[in-house]
Amino acid sequence: MIRHPSTALIVMLCAASAKADWRAEIGHTRLLQLAASAGQGIPAATGSGVSHIEASTGVGIYGPDTASSVFSGKSFIFKSGASGVSSHANRVALNYYGSASLLSANSTVDLYDANSWIGGGFLNLGGGFTAPASEARAVQNHSWIGNGITESQATEIGRRLDFAINRDGFISVMGVNNGASTTLPQLLAQTYHGISVGRDDGQHSAGLTTLDGTGRGKPEIVAPSTSPDNATSWTTPMVAGAAGVLHGKLASAPYSQSGANLPRVVKALLLAGATKDTVPLWANTASRPLDARYGAGELNLHHSYLALLAGRATASNNTSYGIRGWAAETVNRSSSKTWYFTIPPGAAGTPFCAVLTWHRTVSSLGWTATLSNLDLRLHHASGFALGSQIAASASTVDNTELIHQPALPPGNYALVVENTSSNNTAIGMAWHSLPAVTTAASSPLAREIDGQQGTLTLSRTGDSTFPLWVPLAISGSAVPGTHYQPLPSAVMIPAGQSSVSLQVIPIADFLAQSDRTVIVAAAQDFASVRDFSQTAVVTIEDKPFDAWRFENFSGSELADAATSGDAADPDGDGLANLVEYALDFEPNKADARPASVSEIDDYLTISHTKNPAATDITWAAEVTGNFTNWQAALILTDTSTAFTARDTVLISNSERRFLQLKISRP
Repeated sequence: MIRHPSTALIVMLCAASAKADWRAEIGHTRLLQLAASAGQGIPAATGSGVSHIEASTGVGIYGPDTASSVFSGKSFIFKSGASGVSSHANRVALNYYGSASLLSANSTVDLYDANSWIGGGFLNLGGGFTAPASEARAVQNHSWIGNGITESQATEIGRRLDFAINRDGFISVMGVNNGASTTLPQLLAQTYHGISVGRDDGQHSAGLTTLDGTGRGKPEIVAPSTSPDNATSWTTPMVAGAAGVLHGKLASAPYSQSGANLPRVVKALLLAGATKDTVPLWANTASRPLDARYGAGELNLHHSYLALLAGRATASNNTSYGIRGWAAETVNRSSSKTWYFTIPPGAAGTPFCAVLTWHRTVSSLGWTATLSNLDLRLHHASGFALGSQIAASASTVDNTELIHQPALPPGNYALVVENTSSNNTAIGMAWHSLPAVTTAASSPLAREIDGQQGTLTLSRTGDSTFPLWVPLAISGSAVPGTHYQPLPSAVMIPAGQSSVSLQVIPIADFLAQSDRTVIVAAAQDFASVRDFSQTAVVTIEDKPFDAWRFENFSGSELADAATSGDAADPDGDGLANLVEYALDFEPNKADARPASVSEIDDYLTISHTKNPAATDITWAAEVTGNFTNWQAALILTDTSTAFTARDTVLISNSERRFLQLKISRP
């Protein structure tokens, strides 16, 4: 209960235990992998610590088990007095700053009882013009809701929190209630400057605000919550942890953001990076920037973090930016600013999202509030000239605008922020789209005969300052491990590179199997887009003799070496299959003895036409006078179509001479 100055019902947002793989679902696992490959790190703490606000489960029971090893390295400060262990607080803490969370590094944690936090512990509700206490930590997490107080009290609580966020530059993340109702709790999700959180299964309260400016959509983002992790108590600290990661990066060099820029930009980054295709039927309108149930979509830290790394973009009429970026600056009253950017050519359209957010002005003198009105528009661009408008977000009641395009084609574009108010207004903005991946067979032929390798090249468009992980879809008639060395299931395009190559290494054998194919495409993945119809094909060419056998013998005959083997003579003409092949004869049809033996310039000479396709055959000739000692003959002609060799001894100088062809293959 709120002990001072009024009475309200404060409850926890709890349910079952968490999924172990939620970090992978929001892209954090991928981020760690990419960062490690680039020799970089992802922040695992905010630098200034975090605050954890809890509804008490009993008198003086609001904190986690601070002695647990999962909170090793954390320094706890009990801001509301000594506390026993709350199982709810413990579960929230696991997702917020536990050893398996996003903020697992050493840091300071301030712990508050929610009643104390609302009263003299922080907000100072009931303190007249007394402002909230200063917040030294980077992020606050609120996995609780409150109802049962007057509208004026709830409004003042929201305004006090918004005042503190803007003054101190921290991020406040709060859950909505569980259950698919359309009634929002009074506390705290109806604030302007905080980030309200739901569940990706949609089982949370969602709707329009009724306090302090009606008609604003909540929640603003959802996080993984499929059973058994079905509670906003657990999804809220996921978002708070992600906010902490972004805060830790933004507050450090080279970005060095401070003050109210931090909560504005972090909120814009989180909402712009949220995925829409992982929740059902996401939709918005120009006047309702957020989806009615899922807000901006599902949390994806991978997207938000890469948008952050793309760097701060300054409004300009002579600079064009890339597929991601963010801004933090002031748009003067009754004016606009423009950011130009390019979706590079090379692939299909990319999902694109841009988010604009700003703070209202709250005065501690009576806790009055004023909200500027800003609009966000997306335009085509030609050079640095605005073209036709594609989409707009123009809510008249909210301090967040969002534009989403499911498949923005390659081209030049502009984002325009227009301030229609009479006050200069500081804004945070972020945009995010995906790189395109193309796959090509730069060397489309691999061969058994000489081990020639095929080459596949995967290329990306857009920013290359961070590695890109590309999973592969591999198919074809060739069998990995039998016909070629197995390919990896995914490749990493390193930082600083726009492409990477893979070798298709054939495995030689003596099996007649005809040519086989290796078909490779970029698999569907949350981190890139691709042309679904595009594939790269490498053909593994069988050894020519094996290909000849495949054409001339049935499946059962190929399995019988006495019929299709090198030395077999199925037509009984005295010529083995290998000879029939070399001489371009048919193995199942008797042929006359083919060689032409003659006397030329007193030398015994042998000649024959060759099968030009028999490139794996070695031709030679040998001579002897006694059938015991054979010696190499002198080769006169050895082209793709003819062979001639002669004796090395004159006929006139010998009693008898014998000459034979020698045909072999590797």
